[in-house]
Amino acid sequence: MVEPYDGFVIDYTLDYPPPVGQQRYVFEYAGPESFRDEIAPARTFGFVHEFTQLASVGLAAGGRLDNCVLIGEDGVVNGDLRFPDEFVRHKILDVMGDFALLGRPLRGRIVARATGHRHNVGMVRKLLAEAA
Repeated sequence: MVEPYDGFVIDYTLDYPPPVGQQRYVFEYAGPESFRDEIAPARTFGFVHEFTQLASVGLAAGGRLDNCVLIGEDGVVNGDLRFPDEFVRHKILDVMGDFALLGRPLRGRIVARATGHRHNVGMVRKLLAEAA
């Protein structure tokens, strides 16, 4: 959902099976420093079993143990998280990247629940169609 707001806010909730669980983060853009400190360091993440499947068919070639968070049955398997809620912060990073496709800044409040790139880009398309 996108609603009017005098600024730019993303309210994101994700809900994955354990060990990730549910996380919510509300990010209000207050300048480049807020992005740098709160969102930019959040790495992409995936599950070990998914990474193994993708690698077996030649995908996930850019995935390295130092640029993503791998999650096994008992939690993160390749180091410490940068934030206790790094997963949801990365999802906010995804939303920001997808909404950059608008080609101009958005003033509004985005409320996202378990969205992925397909959902985000679909919303961008709707916004562009309404603006035309």
